Amino acid sequence: MSVAISGVRMIGQSGSAQHSRMRLTLRGKVTAAVVALCMAAGVVALASPERADSASGAVAVTSYTVQPGDTLWAYASRITPHGEDVSETVNELVDLNNLESTALVAGQRLIVPSE
Repeated sequence: MSVAISGVRMIGQSGSAQHSRMRLTLRGKVTAAVVALCMAAGVVALASPERADSASGAVAVTSYTVQPGDTLWAYASRITPHGEDVSETVNELVDLNNLESTALVAGQRLIVPSE
């Protein structure tokens, strides 16, 4: 019994060299097709620009210059309307300003919703 692999010289029982080809089974063909489709979908997903949608639409904004000693939480609690969740304001400030952390630096300008 010999195994058929494409491009490999196999020595059969007679001792002579043979060239053989690998043949895919139906299962192998289906697997190869699925892998190819997944790769194509990945390429399309990477090449397609993402669309930025906002559920609430446009937001009126103003700016604020961070003062020495300001923290994002303290500033957010000052601008959050009474009875509303300060953490939602913090999250909105992080999103609007593309902040990688909640640390602020004196002189930094923040985009702030003017609601």
